[in-house]
Amino acid sequence: MLKFKVLLLTSAIFAFCESAAIIDKVNKKCSINDNACLQDLYTVLLDDIADNGVPEMDIPKLDPYALKNKEVEILGMIKATMIEGYAKGYKNCKTTSFSNNIQTQRTYVELVCEPFAVEGSYKIESTPTLLALIGGINIHGQGKGGLVIGKVKLNLDFAFEVKKLDDGELHFQVDPEDSVYTFEVLDKITFSGDSLFVGKQDISTVAVNIGNENWEFLAKSFGKPVLDKALEVFYVNCNKFLSKVPIKDLITDDLSSYAKI
Repeated sequence: MLKFKVLLLTSAIFAFCESAAIIDKVNKKCSINDNACLQDLYTVLLDDIADNGVPEMDIPKLDPYALKNKEVEILGMIKATMIEGYAKGYKNCKTTSFSNNIQTQRTYVELVCEPFAVEGSYKIESTPTLLALIGGINIHGQGKGGLVIGKVKLNLDFAFEVKKLDDGELHFQVDPEDSVYTFEVLDKITFSGDSLFVGKQDISTVAVNIGNENWEFLAKSFGKPVLDKALEVFYVNCNKFLSKVPIKDLITDDLSSYAKI
């Protein structure tokens, strides 16, 4: 279920991906080279969307963040689905570092979040690969579960472009193919859950205990495929938002010399 928490984190990494209404509310612009100002703008917008969302752009508030039918396949072995639930704790995220470089067209963001919680109804299924490996013994479950991550750090390195879009204005657009990230879970992950079976045997208590004792291994093993999936969603949504907010509403500098048409 780490995916469902990470999805929450990555859903608003770029706080300037918001509507003009929020920009007007904040009433703040920055030089593209003023990282302190940009970080302040980012933080104010982040707090606003966490509390209120952006209804005019169909963006729900981030805390709590509703989860429904979110699915991820882990290492080709297990398919996990959050049928319905929520993630909370986004308001506890702090931007500990923010740096923008217009020359290289990259933005670096470091977030430290503590704690995060995800709860809800889940479903777990074995993939054909896992069934083949364990002789057809089916690992499956459908019940209530969740996790709490004590503290996590995300280092995000986003590539962006300056583009003139159909409205005739310059906009930022993130380049997913050239963007990278690292992450580190800094404090314990605590799991909970019921109705998890191997065949007909309920292994919920044993599985939860094993997960709690081996949280570091699980974070390292499952973190990347989970984040990859979450970032796919982020890139699509972020570029959608950025396409609605001209650079002139955010930045005081003329960036026309960097534009790709």
